[in-house]
Formats: sequence, structure tokens, C-alpha cells
Amino acid sequence: MTDRTSYVLLAAAAVALLAVHVAVKPGIRPIEVDAAAQSYGFASEWEGRLAEDFELPLRDGSTFHLLDHIGREVVVLNFFATWCEPCRAEMPELNAYPQRHGAASFVRLVGIDEDEKPSVVDAFVNRLRVTFPVGIDARGALARRFAITAYPTTVVVGIDGRVKLYQVGAIRNADVALNRVVDAEAAALAAPHDDLRAAYATALEVELRTTRRDGFVPSDAADTDGLTARARRIAEAMPCPCGCADLRVVACGCQTAKGIKARLRDGIEPALTDKEVMERLNKEFCMKGM
Repeated sequence: MTDRTSYVLLAAAAVALLAVHVAVKPGIRPIEVDAAAQSYGFASEWEGRLAEDFELPLRDGSTFHLLDHIGREVVVLNFFATWCEPCRAEMPELNAYPQRHGAASFVRLVGIDEDEKPSVVDAFVNRLRVTFPVGIDARGALARRFAITAYPTTVVVGIDGRVKLYQVGAIRNADVALNRVVDAEAAALAAPHDDLRAAYATALEVELRTTRRDGFVPSDAADTDGLTARARRIAEAMPCPCGCADLRVVACGCQTAKGIKARLRDGIEPALTDKEVMERLNKEFCMKGM
């Protein structure tokens, strides 16, 4: 199967999934289906990747350590911001999911705020009666590791420490969005298996010796269109400033997108985060090609 065929099938699967969402919970606009299909190619790049271990101080005074949950639980990381309306809208659904699904014993849901003031986050958690633990992503360190460019984004880490689902956008029906992954991981957990925690630690040590430490595995070697792995990641995540039917820069053929890709080929300042690079490119190119 060619890469092109794979991406077509992935996009079709994304649209089909959104169609189920629409059927189960009406109210999703067609533009949301289109946006999800556009982002799915980028999201699918994460599925199967080893999630880098991290520790996150939680608002209840405890600390979440990913390694402690490998081999025992499915970890659902929900990246959100208090100002984000879709984030607020999905919170009741996330609150209810573990109990409704009967997965409370093997699903660990953790909310990760975008680096807002503790008082703001606490007020948000109390107002929406968030039932799962929440931590604040100081200086966006975790967002950079997981290449978070939009809120909300939900990342599901399986019992082996690998990303099983990377969903950009609000979860309107958690059963539809998560059950496929959670059920498969529950079955794997119940079946005989090796020491997954030890295997994860070993794999992580090997991978971090041979790849970059920014949460993205491919090397920096330029691909056939001259974009390095990081430049391509940015082009895949960045919406074209011209609008262009909601296309991402990597897939858009307008002059603005071509200019952005040319600038990415020229090189990226290593000190800048992906988000900062996209902000600069938006400022430089938002009025070009119009």
C-alpha cells in the first residue's frame, strides 16, 4: 500500500468517525468534519510513537508520573485552556466517561492546562466540577513534547507507553472517541504479557539516545521536498493563513503556502517552539498571496 493510499484511507476513516459522532450527538457542523479530516493526517503520525516520560505537579498537591502508570493503566491526557470554549464543552463528557464505561480502574484521565495562573485553573476546575486530576503545563514544556498546536487535544497512551490516539478537537462523545482504544488496551492488560514497565523504560532509553528530545521521532534529514522533519511537522500542523478551504500549509498550493514552505526550508531557529515559529510565519505571510 502506498503512502498516498494510506493517507486517503486514514482521512476516510476520520470522516466516518465524525459521521458517527454526528449521528449519536447531533450539532456538529460540516466545517468541523472538514477540519478534523485535515488534521487527521498529522495526528496519525503520532499513533504508535513512544510517549516520553514526564512528571506533572497536580493541583491537589500530588504528582503524576507517566512511568508509574505504564503496564497498569491506559492514560488519557487532555490538553486544554480555560478560555477555550470547546474545552469547556467537552469537560462534562470527559467527567462522565470512566464511570459510564466502567473503566475507572484501568483508565487514568489527566487534564493539562496550557500554563495559566493557578487561580484561574482552580476556578475553572471548581466551576465545571472536573472530577479528574489537573496539572498546569509550566512554560508549555509538555505541549512542546506532544506537538500541541490547538486546544483541546487528547492524547491516549497505551499500557505499553505508546500513543494509541491523538485527537485534535473536542470530544463530543467519549464512547465513540475512546472505546475502541480503551477496550483493546483492557484486553491486552488482561492477557498474559511481559513486564511492560521495564520494556518501556528500556525502549525510552534507546530511543532518546537516537532521536531528538522534542517528542518527535523522525530525523532532521531533509525529505524529497526539502523540508526537514521539524519543518514538515510545522507545515502539517499550520493552517494556511489565506484560509484556502481550511487546508494546512503542507497541502496548500497557494503562493502564501509556497512562501512559508520556502521559509521553512531556509531553516528554523532551534530556540523557538513550533508554536512560536508558526506565530512568526503568520505575521510575515498573513497578507501575502491574497
